[in-house]
Amino acid sequence: MLPIYSNLFYVYLSGFHKTLPKAEVVAIAEAEGVNLRVTLDLDQLLLVQADPELVDLLSIRAAFTRRIGKVLWVGSTEEYIDGVDATASLVNEEYSGAVKLEFRSLRGYSEHPSYEDLVKAITSRGVRIDRRSSTVVDVIISQGVLVAGLRLREIRLSEFASRWTNRRPVYLPGALNPDISRIFVNLSRASIRRGTTYYDPFCGVGSFLIEACTMGLRYVGSDIDERYVRGARANLEYYGCNPDIVLGDACRVPVGRADAIGTDMPYGRQTKPSRTTLELLKCFLESSEGVLSKGSYLVFAQDSSIEEETLSTIEGYYYELVELHRNWVHGSLTRNIYVLRRT
Repeated sequence: MLPIYSNLFYVYLSGFHKTLPKAEVVAIAEAEGVNLRVTLDLDQLLLVQADPELVDLLSIRAAFTRRIGKVLWVGSTEEYIDGVDATASLVNEEYSGAVKLEFRSLRGYSEHPSYEDLVKAITSRGVRIDRRSSTVVDVIISQGVLVAGLRLREIRLSEFASRWTNRRPVYLPGALNPDISRIFVNLSRASIRRGTTYYDPFCGVGSFLIEACTMGLRYVGSDIDERYVRGARANLEYYGCNPDIVLGDACRVPVGRADAIGTDMPYGRQTKPSRTTLELLKCFLESSEGVLSKGSYLVFAQDSSIEEETLSTIEGYYYELVELHRNWVHGSLTRNIYVLRRT
């Protein structure tokens, strides 16, 4: 059995991408000054020792976290009876009523124990199971490890449905849906607690800014296309958000200061005819250096086919590459997401 720490939580992640869901959890903790240590990193499942406020912050901010809870037991699948004993003891001690039991064997890592095995074992120890109970015990298996825990929060995709691109007053082809938009905002380390200002210099019709607003962040956006600026303002107003958008070229950043930048840069035919994709990246990086203070973060996406050229370009500016998330698929494009820290 693995050691149990105080304030040990399980974070059940979306299978959307190999690295982005975990990176989002870490970035949110860093942004808000929450102590966090990953004690076990499994496929779609993290065990973290963290300050308890992480639970509420993830429920407010995270896009690719699905469940968060308190760990009751963790060990190998072969020891699952020990886990049932420990879980039943804690449940009987703290909860006199029934509990709902939910079971996940991620990516088919283990066929044993089954849900039926768990139900039989836990009910034989005096725990009453009721699918209608609001007290949920999660049993999750990943890579031969079984985690039993008391669920504290659940984040459903349906919570983002009203902000999907086809639900907005103004639609732009290629605009990102709210879940992936949140990833960019969160990786930028914009902070609710510190009241930092998030900036999107290629804001389009406002996808990232809507998410920043929904999370309670300060924000500002700009775009070189007046049609997009009008569209972003209309979309933000529709969701009850302050339409703080200015018309301006990201190569001559039209805002005086920002604490975090997260953006989806134009590419291909979306770029201004006088600039290639890499030329646009160069002038944007140069301009943003004067906006961000040292230690602040900049996040952007770029076509994965020009990874080598993009990395070479970054080296010419006052930025350090801290994360590279490869092969995120958007439509027919395969993109990389770059997370930079201003040096």
